[in-house]
Amino acid sequence: MATGGNPLARVFCILLLGAAPVALVTLNNTAQAQDGDASSLLRRGLELLRAGDKASTDEAVKVLRQALAAEPSNKQAMDALGAAEWRALLNLTASGQEGANVAKAIMDLAAPILPEQAFDEAELKKLVQTAVTDEDYGARFDAAVSLSRVYGEYAVPHLVNYLGSSNTEHKINAHITLMKRIGRDAVLPLNEALSSGDSNIAMMAAVELGVIGDERSLAALAEASKSDNSNVANKAGAAMSALASRYADSSGMSASDLYLRLAQLYYAGDYRVLSNADRPLVLWTWADGLQHKAVPRHLYLLKLAEEACYDSLRTDPANAGAKALLARVFASEKMASDAAMASNDDDLTKRYAAGMDSVGGAVAAMGWSTLATALGDALDDNDHAAATYILDIMPHVYGGADFTTDHAVVRATVDDSIGVRYAAAEAVMRMNGMSRISAFPDPDGFMNLVAAAAGEVIPRHVLVVDTDDARRNKMMTELANKTYIGYEARGGADGIVRASRMPGLDLILLSTTMRDMDPLAVIRALGENSRTKNIPIVMVGTDEDAANDSWRNLYKDKAKALTSVPSGPGLPAEGFMAAVAGSFAADSAGETARYKRSATLLDSLAGTDTGNALFNWSSISETLGGLLTADVPNDPPVRLNALRAMGNLRQEGGLGALVTFFAGTDDDDLKTAAANAIASVMRATRSAMDEGQFKALLAGSQSSNSKVRTAAFAALGAAGLTDEQVVAVAGSARPSAADSE
Repeated sequence: MATGGNPLARVFCILLLGAAPVALVTLNNTAQAQDGDASSLLRRGLELLRAGDKASTDEAVKVLRQALAAEPSNKQAMDALGAAEWRALLNLTASGQEGANVAKAIMDLAAPILPEQAFDEAELKKLVQTAVTDEDYGARFDAAVSLSRVYGEYAVPHLVNYLGSSNTEHKINAHITLMKRIGRDAVLPLNEALSSGDSNIAMMAAVELGVIGDERSLAALAEASKSDNSNVANKAGAAMSALASRYADSSGMSASDLYLRLAQLYYAGDYRVLSNADRPLVLWTWADGLQHKAVPRHLYLLKLAEEACYDSLRTDPANAGAKALLARVFASEKMASDAAMASNDDDLTKRYAAGMDSVGGAVAAMGWSTLATALGDALDDNDHAAATYILDIMPHVYGGADFTTDHAVVRATVDDSIGVRYAAAEAVMRMNGMSRISAFPDPDGFMNLVAAAAGEVIPRHVLVVDTDDARRNKMMTELANKTYIGYEARGGADGIVRASRMPGLDLILLSTTMRDMDPLAVIRALGENSRTKNIPIVMVGTDEDAANDSWRNLYKDKAKALTSVPSGPGLPAEGFMAAVAGSFAADSAGETARYKRSATLLDSLAGTDTGNALFNWSSISETLGGLLTADVPNDPPVRLNALRAMGNLRQEGGLGALVTFFAGTDDDDLKTAAANAIASVMRATRSAMDEGQFKALLAGSQSSNSKVRTAAFAALGAAGLTDEQVVAVAGSARPSAADSE
């Protein structure tokens, strides 16, 4: 790949960027720009920003937002930015003012772009050699800048070899290139170099990490500071001391806990540990040198979290927090891979998805105690996707323990997320089917939950993205009142992570006033992800915003609808829910998945211990009877499993609905299941049949389908028939002359 461009101009940008906070999401240049508008708006906004006064800055933010809305290309952004513009953007970013996120988004847009796996290895090696060994300072300088702008972390393996060199000048030049030019990009491979086994390389890597000062290196340095090699230990310890004042909250933590802390940051998608979003995403290891392995974008942060969990457990196998987080990581990886395969079948995604086949067993092997902790942590963090997966696994390791009010499974039954509550209801029923539950708080409340979960088979799933707690809670309340399933994200970065991991998401409500990201950056990131690009977005502002034409013009082409929520007291007006209801795609994106969830819950109900008097099973008979006449598909088998569940409940009150359904359906499988359910109820109650019920079953006993006939006769035989009814059944089954010939 030719590096091109003006290296002196590029390095000026790099030196400035080295001090900049890392943006939450790096924008891509794949969108087709609206050339004239985007370029002129960018230049006009930057010109205003350079003026520096408050009025000009406020106007600059408005213009730059319009520029972002016009989707400028990476080239347009880079062409518009010179040293003065970078300084102005950095000042705005550091100001903490409302335009800080706009500045971050512009800087992200101007980042260098590398297509997936597309770089020139020969050029890379040549640039490294020039940056380290050339006698001409200008040549070294230009090569180092090109390495930083184009190759970043991919240059580190070649530079590391020079760190252990006996040539002092080469060692220094490699050090300068890593520390001053590449900087944060070098952290992950340098962390691995600490464990190289080569003391010279490990010592120099420790020095580099100490100067770079990135918190992602804290755990690796803490581990290296305990090295058997005193030189490595001393250098790593000195680097730790250099970082101590910057990250005071990590003071006194063990290497295991520091690795766990890093895993938590990765898992949460915290902006402090995000970088390199436009380069191919890889994991680094040391195996006779630095090696990297490509990872799909949707799994990148999860895989980094996974590696950090393993490092935590490697340094302390008893770290319970690391085990619990690893269970959540596995759960999220599995759900993210399943969602990715639904919309993206590239070879890399396929390979990683295939590797997830045994993840359920791995999670189950962690045991009841770890999974209970993991579930509790997931509930505390509103990590709904992981919570639902862990609840699916927990029945496999249930050993019959009683439940108290503060147990994670019980907490899940009253969680804010309806999806989590439904998953908890299913889990409890499955546990009760495996080992009878002898204690459970509020069993009546649980049965109400089961009824709701069984009967509400196609709710829409909505993600609410807003940093303002009060406004987000208002929206969640309105969604719940309309029986939508709402999920919360406490900011733009959190929203991107959650949306990319959640299967079957129908809509995103995105606030236009967030503290962590500019909403246009969120929209663009969602649009570039194959798993989220088709999810409708509704932009939510204040009532004042909604009345402002400039606000409406900025977002009207970026969303399905615009709406508002009062900034003070009061719930949203009727227009809010109208905007939500009118923005769903014609067909629910996750409708089949939700029918499947309902069918699975009903399957659990069909297998649970309904003889357990702790729960009032009869309270859900009416709900199940209603499903028999509801407009639900045969696949997933919602109605079929409802029939099986009614047979397991054996409630006399459900007999009428069962017989009516039996008589009215033409589907032989459903007719057979209904007859079997009727037989089960009859065996338990020995109820007398009225004449209409008897005639319906008698007619079914004459069906041309042998399974229907057999099931109908079984139902009749289980009933408390009168003498006359017995004679009628015997007569209907009597072989005719034609049958005997």
